[in-house]
Amino acid sequence: MKFFKTAIPLLILFIIFPHPVSGKTIVKDTVWKGELTLSEDIIVPEGVTLTILSGTTINVTPSDRTKSEAEYISYMTEITIRGRLEIEGTKKAPVVFQVKGDKPDRWAGIIIDGGSAYIRSCRIHGAETGVYVLKGSLEISDSVLKRNRYAIIAQGKQALVNMNNIQITKNDYGVFSLAGAKVRLKGGIIAHNMKKDLYLFDETKGLTLKPAPDKSGTQNMIAKHLASCSKSTSEIMREYTTQDKELSKIYGDEVLQGDTVWRGRVLIEGLLRVPENSRLIITPGAVVEFRRKDTDGDGIGENGILMQGVLIAKGTKEEPILFRSAERQRRPGDWDSINIMNSDGAQNLVEFCQIEDAYRGLHFHFSNVMVNASVLRNNYLGIQFQESAVEIKGSRIYGNRSGIKGRDSRVGFTGNYVFGNINGVNFFRTNLNARNNTFLNNMLDGFKIREGMTEAEGNLIACGRSGLMVNDAFHGRFDNNVIVNNFESGMSLRGGDNIEVSGNFIQGNGFNGLNLQDAGAVIKDNFISGNGERGIGIQAFTGAITGNNISGNGLYAVENESGSDIPAPSNWWGGKDAATVIYDKDDETQRGRISYSPIKEETFVFIWPVEDIYADITWHGDILLKNRVNVFDAALDIAPAARVSFSKGAGLKVSGGEILARGKVDERIVFTLAESGKNTPLDPLLIEGKNPPLEKVDAGRFEDASWDEILLEHADGSEFSFCDFEYATWAIHSHFTNLKISNSRFIHNEGGIRFRSGPVEISRSLFKENKVGIRSYFGNALIKENVILDNEVGIFVREKGSGLTIRRNNIYSNRAYNIRAGDFNAEDIDARENWWGENDPAETIFDGRHEPGIGKVIYEPYLKEQVELKGKGKHTP
Repeated sequence: MKFFKTAIPLLILFIIFPHPVSGKTIVKDTVWKGELTLSEDIIVPEGVTLTILSGTTINVTPSDRTKSEAEYISYMTEITIRGRLEIEGTKKAPVVFQVKGDKPDRWAGIIIDGGSAYIRSCRIHGAETGVYVLKGSLEISDSVLKRNRYAIIAQGKQALVNMNNIQITKNDYGVFSLAGAKVRLKGGIIAHNMKKDLYLFDETKGLTLKPAPDKSGTQNMIAKHLASCSKSTSEIMREYTTQDKELSKIYGDEVLQGDTVWRGRVLIEGLLRVPENSRLIITPGAVVEFRRKDTDGDGIGENGILMQGVLIAKGTKEEPILFRSAERQRRPGDWDSINIMNSDGAQNLVEFCQIEDAYRGLHFHFSNVMVNASVLRNNYLGIQFQESAVEIKGSRIYGNRSGIKGRDSRVGFTGNYVFGNINGVNFFRTNLNARNNTFLNNMLDGFKIREGMTEAEGNLIACGRSGLMVNDAFHGRFDNNVIVNNFESGMSLRGGDNIEVSGNFIQGNGFNGLNLQDAGAVIKDNFISGNGERGIGIQAFTGAITGNNISGNGLYAVENESGSDIPAPSNWWGGKDAATVIYDKDDETQRGRISYSPIKEETFVFIWPVEDIYADITWHGDILLKNRVNVFDAALDIAPAARVSFSKGAGLKVSGGEILARGKVDERIVFTLAESGKNTPLDPLLIEGKNPPLEKVDAGRFEDASWDEILLEHADGSEFSFCDFEYATWAIHSHFTNLKISNSRFIHNEGGIRFRSGPVEISRSLFKENKVGIRSYFGNALIKENVILDNEVGIFVREKGSGLTIRRNNIYSNRAYNIRAGDFNAEDIDARENWWGENDPAETIFDGRHEPGIGKVIYEPYLKEQVELKGKGKHTP
């Protein structure tokens, strides 16, 4: 028996009038011909062929509903190919897919998910995407795709499309190739589509067509999105393993009364039921395996667990519990699910568990369930629930066709990672509290909400086709989220009211940062920048847009397509004339006006909202970090003239990615303490590129240093130029990183730079009034043409100083030592050709001359005069 799974026989009758095709998984080779009506979804599974003969017309009835079945991908009517599709049209008798009726609704289209399609002489109309290749291959020839939203999309490195003599016209968008898909075209026409004809990016190889020039910058923005989103997710990947276990028990179709405890390895070869008032307790380290049984041949297993009592599956980090297929070659759908039904008393617990290879990993109705620190992967659907009390926290949900589907429930969703699924999460009519989650690299929707009440705060939503979609919600707060690098819109509000969108960072999304359609909301205090076409796109909106930073978007900061006036006071428009970056009534008289007065004259301080960053982003303006922020396997760009402020104890860590802080001579980047309220005063002689006279330094000047550090771990390619660092514990702390620092100032810190390994290059920079200017440990560095003065110690070499080359620097007036060799440094340090001030250099150096057994600083020959760091600014600190 399968729970809540549709299995309706498919009947194909060859008659002259339209005949309905019932939705289901086709279980054997099937032929369509004549005129048919498709009102349900169709799946062609692996090993099965659907053939559509010439002259066939398929009238599709559109459907926009919340599906419960795990095997489907779209919420619209779809034909999904996991086996083989052959469309055998001819020029005189093509196969036609068309929407039934006069409504403008769409159907999903043909979705190739691991299968192959061979399409000849076909007409596809009225689809969201005519053919969507997620994984698999498409051969299409002599065909026409018109009046679709997208004609063809190929997404991912396992997608291959060959097009021959096709016509793609009058769609919203033509052909898109994303994330390394291979698309080839021979002959045909791709033109006169409403918005864009082609998006073919650098990651795609073997192209014969290039897109038309893109003045809006959308193509570059999406290309950046792809580059960012193709990076590793190793930092968030979790896979539990356990030692091989002896088989302790085999179950068939059975009922477990009372309390049952599982240890070791358990094999299930049937449907196991735990009735009301009974408990199933699974101990740490247990392995539960399910034999595959598929009596109806639809490719989905039937063995599973039905809980009507209470499930306690409590593993540990060291001894997790595994639920998996017993087959040698495991795949999604080998077994049914852990079904929890009508168990709404004591809380069911799934903790430190890994659930894989299922149709639905967890499936519960009318139940009380906690899922903690668990992994759900390689399932058709990770978790599905309805009318339940649900808490999911600290879990990884990845590699499923859909991550989560939930409806009509109270849901706490905290600290989870949902990534690498086709669809991320979809909540319908829920009371949802979603905090501090990461939604990353989900191919279609990242985070979708329909109806219900939602509070979403501190989430990262990145690298999906759509980021955050909110439809028909009657109340919601979406505050302090990071929504970046999504292919279409970052955030979309459709048909909702009483919505607050506040404090969000919305950047780098392909079309619109924020899309508003029939929505009522307050849009305030957001940072909306660098989106491909529009910062905010408005189809219909009531509410206000106020206090936002809206800058650097491709076409417009705001475009108003509605006929209503929209209040948008007190926003910052990137320093530009607001009228030039707004498209409204002043551009087309039938549109409403964006009322943008008064204008904010400068950017406001934006409080960075999330702790962990897994996608490329750019900071500009004033950014405040209240806590430590971690950048994993991504690039953090900091724009010229940006000011990054840190609260006491806050810092920044870049691990496996890179930080690029490249200011300009007249647009320096500042890293400072938030509470300082000022910049470090700089000697005007230094600003002019000259050297100041010797002076005494107040020993207490670094006592206020209290933000933490910028820590680089394996962050090769990182660079700082024309940057100022002040009031840090250590301004830069680098481990095993290829790092360049130039034209920068390190003033009033506990320490300027400390590094291990390298290579590191530090040039034309100023180190002044720090306790330690530069500290090296096992370092490999070139330190040249810097000014290092008025520190307690100019350069401290803790150990292994032979990897340093110190040349043509002005190192003087440091209170204790210009250079100090550490007690464990047994190697000589190459510091020739530097200027050491007016006294004997040896008097300012602590090395083996003072303490036997440590290395010496080789300072001769040394310069008799200061190194003049001259130039027009770009060569000066």
